[in-house]
Amino acid sequence: MGRFPVLLATLLALVLGACSVLPQDIGAQIVPTRTDFKTLEAAYHVLLERHVDRPGPQQLLTGAIEGAEGYLQKTTEEKGAGCATVAIERPELTGSSESDLLKLSGALEEAAKACATADRTQLERAATDGMAKSMNECHTYYLDPDRAKTFNQPPQEYSGIGATILAPTEEGGMSQIASVFPDSPAEKAGVRPGDRIKSVDGTDVTDFAPDEIAQRIRGQQGTVVQIVLVRAGQELTVSITRATLTPPRVFERPHEEGQISQLTISALNGDVARQTKDLVQRDIQAGVKGFVLDLRNNPGGDLSAAVNIASIFVQDAVLVKQIGRDGKTEQVGTNKDFYVGFAGPIVVLVNERSASGAEIIAAGLRASGVASVIGTRTAGCVGIAQPRAMPDNGLLLVTLARMQDAKTGEELNGKGRGVAPDSAVTDDANTEAQEDLVAAIAALKDRIARSG
Repeated sequence: MGRFPVLLATLLALVLGACSVLPQDIGAQIVPTRTDFKTLEAAYHVLLERHVDRPGPQQLLTGAIEGAEGYLQKTTEEKGAGCATVAIERPELTGSSESDLLKLSGALEEAAKACATADRTQLERAATDGMAKSMNECHTYYLDPDRAKTFNQPPQEYSGIGATILAPTEEGGMSQIASVFPDSPAEKAGVRPGDRIKSVDGTDVTDFAPDEIAQRIRGQQGTVVQIVLVRAGQELTVSITRATLTPPRVFERPHEEGQISQLTISALNGDVARQTKDLVQRDIQAGVKGFVLDLRNNPGGDLSAAVNIASIFVQDAVLVKQIGRDGKTEQVGTNKDFYVGFAGPIVVLVNERSASGAEIIAAGLRASGVASVIGTRTAGCVGIAQPRAMPDNGLLLVTLARMQDAKTGEELNGKGRGVAPDSAVTDDANTEAQEDLVAAIAALKDRIARSG
């Protein structure tokens, strides 16, 4: 995989961005600008000075040129004319950070003049985005001002059906239902995780992005939306009355007559750790004997939330190790304030879209010996990122540290890495059963039975 995708679950309410993030470095000072491309220049210096992989000027500036060329190509295709060329002349880079930046600035100025339909601000943002993407890892990326406003924010109230949507797992496939909120209109209509979405109100949405589908499904409270789903190869038409909802950060479903609790955590932000702790304590009092911690499709969020959720189940333990820009290793340990003392079996359920903080929880609980992991290998998108405010009111996420498994020392970030399950089970889209969830429940039943 050349570049990591941004691993985002698309809620039917709003799009939420997530990774393992530290608080925003709002006090950081950017050096005075020397070019007219203030946002690009600010991002350039942050990446040079802060990124864990210590990039050089040539890598960043080449990425900026590629991003700008992509924008010029797109605007030419959309508007049909106006650009004399979409190729930006590569300046001869010397390795001198400041002189090479000035050369890039000059090349972008010439490109803007040669393309009458180009928006200078959008050209700069495309170059900034290309620079961030040149790092070739999932925690470093640029958000324009509109996307920055909703970055890592808790879900807001909206009118819809109560489900989350994910992009297709294969090229040419249909977007699918990732989760269904308890007692929501979607659940009452029989919508299930894994259902593929074929059409909304008569419009074929096979080629639509998840957020575009979400926009069509949302609507005024009390109105009806008709959705054609594909389940186990068969089409199913459902009519759902929209309602006002607030997407839950965590929700539970009982199994095996209440002996097992499935805790589904959709993202790691807001007070999700406190909510999870409250549910666990309530379940323990109710006699729950085992937990499925369902982190499928969880894209991550705040590092503190990941640490605190893991700390509910284990105390005085190292969850993961982090390696900084200076090469030093630090331990990421548990928070004693969240530990509840549960001694029963735990299964962490993951898939290829479990990322970042979700991977930290899975790796940490397994390394501590309190849980096993079932599902598929996780995304391999594990690191510590920090948001930096940009001059255009956008945000640059920059990776400050990488993560290692606390027990094995293996790198968690990268293609083919992540958390490998103890028991590999893939959910089959052509069947109604969630095979991975079924396997997790079966494993817990066996352990509960053996424990007497």
